Amino acid sequence: MALFDWLFGKSKARKDKALTARAGWAVSENGNPMLIEGSTRITVFQQDRGWKYCISDIEDREEPYFSEAYSDKREAQEEALARLRGEPARHPPHSASYVENRRERWEAQIRDRAQLIEEIQRYLSENSDLSITALRKPEAKVTSHLNQLEWQIAEYRRAGVSVDLITIAEKQKPALTRLAKEISSRIDAKLAQRPPRKALVSDSQLSSDLARKVDELIRLFADKPVMDENERELLYRQTTRATTAKMLDEGITYGQASGAPEFLNQDEESFRIFMKQADQDLGWQCDTVTDSFNRYLETGEIPAPHYPMRIAILLRKAKDFDREKRFLEVWCKHFPSGNGATYTRLVERAKKSGAIPLKTHV
Repeated sequence: MALFDWLFGKSKARKDKALTARAGWAVSENGNPMLIEGSTRITVFQQDRGWKYCISDIEDREEPYFSEAYSDKREAQEEALARLRGEPARHPPHSASYVENRRERWEAQIRDRAQLIEEIQRYLSENSDLSITALRKPEAKVTSHLNQLEWQIAEYRRAGVSVDLITIAEKQKPALTRLAKEISSRIDAKLAQRPPRKALVSDSQLSSDLARKVDELIRLFADKPVMDENERELLYRQTTRATTAKMLDEGITYGQASGAPEFLNQDEESFRIFMKQADQDLGWQCDTVTDSFNRYLETGEIPAPHYPMRIAILLRKAKDFDREKRFLEVWCKHFPSGNGATYTRLVERAKKSGAIPLKTHV
């Protein structure tokens, strides 16, 4: 009852509040300060050279909130309780100058993006007959900004970016979308003008074991129905909440909590050496894409595009053009687009191979 009164009842002296707060905190299995009030759980933990807090719903009905870093544990605890009660902040984040610098960087980014949009618009209007190669560079820039803009706008608000600049950023999304459509339309029109390529004749150099492994992968993709995007987003949000809770409860990394592949948990140098060998191993690539696709079906997490691209490249090197075409067809059935240039290159590769049709333009 004392904690309830402290949180929601009569006003008391700061010293009394601090004593009551300390009395209400427990210690989690991982040694982190933890407080549960009703269906809300607060966890304080050490990270980023300071202390942060997480406010989450025990039943995972809402997204957890993660704070900035504070100088010490006490400040993080007091800030967590102040936020829970809707009171003004008592302590600045671990580095107030970092917050200010971040706001300035975000504001500069909005201005730079506005200038980039103007430059691309002018480039396209002044050059009506650009080649596919010339269109690829602005395409990559526009795609990159589009894929990041939505979450960046949320960060702008958190960082205290001015309302006027946030309004400009929100207007940049439709402008970038129009540019993306125009560039895509020009590229497709150029591809349609190219003379038909001579059909490649497969002369597969794959072993029977590798051929069987690729066929099994193609069959896995072909047999599964395409997941509805709303269903996928809901599944992914549920998985993310569960993973975050596990990370906090067990004191492990997000990758460990999510069951990410072990080969990702290496230092950078070891990872580079490992991937240099794995990039030439078609069997390993097939296993990795199989695992990531099954994971996608369970969690809604879209597979990384590097590994299917390696499969397509290795099949081309093995002169197994038929299997390359069939693999790209079933991949694009499930993932016709994605966030990043490699997803786009997979679709373009599928178009060139005849796995999916080119768009027609009037």
